[in-house]
Order: sequence, then structure tokens, then C-alpha cells
Amino acid sequence: MSDKRPTTKPVATQKRGKTTYKLYADGQLWTTGRHGFLCGYVSDPDNLDCAIDNHEEEMACLMADARAEFGF
Repeated sequence: MSDKRPTTKPVATQKRGKTTYKLYADGQLWTTGRHGFLCGYVSDPDNLDCAIDNHEEEMACLMADARAEFGF
């Protein structure tokens, strides 16, 4: 597994708020931008909405945990 963003053209792109997600043919789901990162893998492109929802929910939970622990 590589932490390098694919250089191929994405098979799907979706914008959610200020975040743009790109899904690549090998199933990798990435956010875009200078600090883009690998969000996970999607086995079926028809499940892209669900995968993004799950990713955003997981990030919200992690942020809530960090706020609770560090007093943000």
C-alpha cells in the first residue's frame, strides 16, 4: 500500500462542503488539495456516497475525542 496519490484520472469526483473527494480505478478514495490524504478504499463506485458519509462520521468522532481530551 502506498501513501502516494494516484496519478491516473479519477473515475468519480464528489464535492462535500469545502472538501473534494476523488475515487480512483483501484478503489482508493482521496481528498484533494495540498494536504489531501487517503480516506480508504471503495470496492463498488456505486457506494461512493456511503463511503464518504462513513469517512466524515469517523473524522467527526475523532475530532470530538480530541476536543474532549485536549480541551478545544
